[in-house]
Amino acid sequence: MPNKINVDEDYFLLDAVKSGKEDQVRNILGNGCYRNRDYKDGNGKTAVHWATEYGYIKIAYLLIDTDWNVNLTDEKCQTPLHIACNHRRSDIAIALLIAGCDVNVSDDSGNTPLQRAIHNNLDTVVYMLCEKGAFINTRNKNNWTPLHEAVRVGNEQIVDKLINSEADVNAVTAYKATPFSTAIFYYRIAQRNTYPSIDSVLQKLIHNGCRLSQCDGQWSPLLSAISICNSHIAGMLLWHGCLIDTSMQYSRNLLVDAFARCEPAAVKLLVLCGYNLTFPEVEQCHRRIPTFSRSFRRLVASDMKNGTHGVQIMVWLRERAENALTLSEICRISIRKSLNHGAGDTSILKNIDHLPLPKCMKKFIRMEEFEHAF
Repeated sequence: MPNKINVDEDYFLLDAVKSGKEDQVRNILGNGCYRNRDYKDGNGKTAVHWATEYGYIKIAYLLIDTDWNVNLTDEKCQTPLHIACNHRRSDIAIALLIAGCDVNVSDDSGNTPLQRAIHNNLDTVVYMLCEKGAFINTRNKNNWTPLHEAVRVGNEQIVDKLINSEADVNAVTAYKATPFSTAIFYYRIAQRNTYPSIDSVLQKLIHNGCRLSQCDGQWSPLLSAISICNSHIAGMLLWHGCLIDTSMQYSRNLLVDAFARCEPAAVKLLVLCGYNLTFPEVEQCHRRIPTFSRSFRRLVASDMKNGTHGVQIMVWLRERAENALTLSEICRISIRKSLNHGAGDTSILKNIDHLPLPKCMKKFIRMEEFEHAF
């Protein structure tokens, strides 16, 4: 009964693969008469799936070299390449890619191998997937793109590769999250010192055309940067021309938050970019200045905001609140807002250079005194 023998051979092969019996697998493959390359078990998995999942590299190579079907999917719609990426089997993933497997199959969650490779920080596999034609802006069922996944894990090299491959830096998920807001969210909830590259990741997004003022329904990029006490990114957003959103979440005040969490340069830039100061806000800032002695602050919290700097910026804030904006400052604020709209809420710096104005006026609009501060 040839059919029964065929099924037995297929079963024995699958069992040998699961057990990691390389010699037995080699003998069954050498038979050449009864094997069924498309044979699946009850989970919809082929011999290649199992060899990949268990990390039996030599067996996987044997199956690939004998032209086993590397594109069949299991009950979760996962190909062997999905399995290799999920289980960090980089060597097998590379072999599958060299064999010409389909790199754009989506599993039942809508994830492609590229998204799974990024999730597990498989840099080499990610680079190969990009070179083999993986869709850079593919989306899963939550509209999550590979770039969202890359900023979630904080992998600066993969973020670079995706952006250089024309990833959409303004893609929005089903929950209105951009790559920028995603990076800050996962930085905020990460364990201490496990997301060291937040500054460089956010800088790349800003320099490569992310929208500077796009709100996710709760937080704008500026509010998010201030919330994690990141003066550098908050200052960069302002300097590059983000719009100032004064509608606070959770009854917070933008100026007071910036004063309490950021460096004086960021607070000054916030005001110079058009934040409308009021005396009550300035007094709230004054109440945020630490009243402890300098020795106590050094002992309890070495990174606590220096009270001297707080007093100095308070003097400047009071002067600004007492005096109206000059005509030149009003014009600068208006021009920067118009440039923001013209640039589609991306960086305005390049557009300033094209203005038909004298260099001194361009420097004034550009606010060059803050160029090296952020």
